[in-house]
Amino acid sequence: MPSPVAHGLAGALIGWSVAPPPETDRPSALRRVILFAAAGMAADLDLLVGAHSGPSHGLGAAVIAGVVLWVSLRSCGMHGSARLGIATGLAYATHTLLDWLGTDSSPPIGIMALWPFSRNYYESPWHIFMAISRRYWLPEFWTYNLRALARELLILVPLTTIVLVMRRGRRVLAR
Repeated sequence: MPSPVAHGLAGALIGWSVAPPPETDRPSALRRVILFAAAGMAADLDLLVGAHSGPSHGLGAAVIAGVVLWVSLRSCGMHGSARLGIATGLAYATHTLLDWLGTDSSPPIGIMALWPFSRNYYESPWHIFMAISRRYWLPEFWTYNLRALARELLILVPLTTIVLVMRRGRRVLAR
């Protein structure tokens, strides 16, 4: 399974693509990036209760996250709350996608990607992301995890750059 860095970057990338902040509002931009990155990482909070790769990794959990944010913002009277809720739900869903594309080395293998419709575990035949080791006592812990992180960054940083360049290009064309 990918690292929190990959999950945060993917969540920020997708969330920002769907609901970019106003160009002139830097504090809002930072808050949105943090929100989307946190949404991308949130599924791994299940590690705290020893239930990793279960329902929190399903697309149903992503829908719940988006709806909860939308309802919360709407109750506060925030304009654009539906778009922000959708962006947050999609940012959360990137966790499901990345873990599905990752190497899983701990049983049960895979994730409950289709929860609540199915309690089956799913694993992609393509292992694009390496598993992040939590076995800090092993001598290869740091070298292995740094290699895994480098691979994640080699995949996600170019995608992020492309999205940012495309968004800038659209703003320039719109002027």
